[in-house]
Amino acid sequence: MIDANTPNIDPANKGSLAGMMREVLTAWLRGEVDDCLPAKVVSYDRAKNRASVQILVNVVGTSGEVIPRAVVQSVPVFTYSGGGFVINFPCKAGDHGWLKAADRDTSLHLQNGQAAKPNTKRLHSFEDGLFMPDMIQGYTISGEDAGSLVIQNVAGTVRVAISDTAIKLTAGSASVTVKDGHVDIAGQLTNNGVNIGSMHHHGGVQTGTGNTGGPA
Repeated sequence: MIDANTPNIDPANKGSLAGMMREVLTAWLRGEVDDCLPAKVVSYDRAKNRASVQILVNVVGTSGEVIPRAVVQSVPVFTYSGGGFVINFPCKAGDHGWLKAADRDTSLHLQNGQAAKPNTKRLHSFEDGLFMPDMIQGYTISGEDAGSLVIQNVAGTVRVAISDTAIKLTAGSASVTVKDGHVDIAGQLTNNGVNIGSMHHHGGVQTGTGNTGGPA
C-alpha cells in the first residue's frame, strides 16, 4: 500500500546533495536522538526520588497529526547537593521542569552509584533521563527581595531572603531580620503562650526575695 502522506521535506533542501544530507541528518535527529524537553510530573516517589513524567512537546507526523509522547517512567529527579548537604523539593503531580537525556544507558550506574558499563547500546534516550524541576513561571518575587537569594512558597508569603547585608525570614505579617549585629522582630513574640514581645512586669520584684514568678 502506498503512503499518501506528504513527505516532511524543507523545500529549500530540494535539488542538491547538501540539502538531501541535511534532510537525512534532521530526520535522524528527530527520530533517534533525545536531548532536553519541558515535562510535567505525573507521579513522584520522594523516598526513591524518582518521578514519572509527561513530555510537553508532542510529535508531529508528516501529515500534520499531533501525537502525544508516552509517559517516561521512574526517572531520577535532580537534587541540589554537595558537601554533605541536600536541598530537596516535595514534587507533586503537575509540577513542571525539564527532562534531560543522558548520552548512554545509565541503568547499571543508578543501581549502586558505582562506575559501570552501559547495560545496552541505547544512546541519547529519555529512558536514561534526569528530571530537573523548574516552575519557569507563575511565582511572585517581592520587590524588596529583587537582589536577594530567595527560598519561598509560590505566592511569596513565606520566604527566606539572603542579601549581601541581611537574612530575613517572613511568614505572613511576621518577620525576623538579622542585620548588622541586630535581630529585629515584627509580629508577636511568645514563649509557652506568653507574649514576651511587649512590655510586661514580674510580680514580687519589690520584695527582693525568692522566685519572682513569670511575667504578669
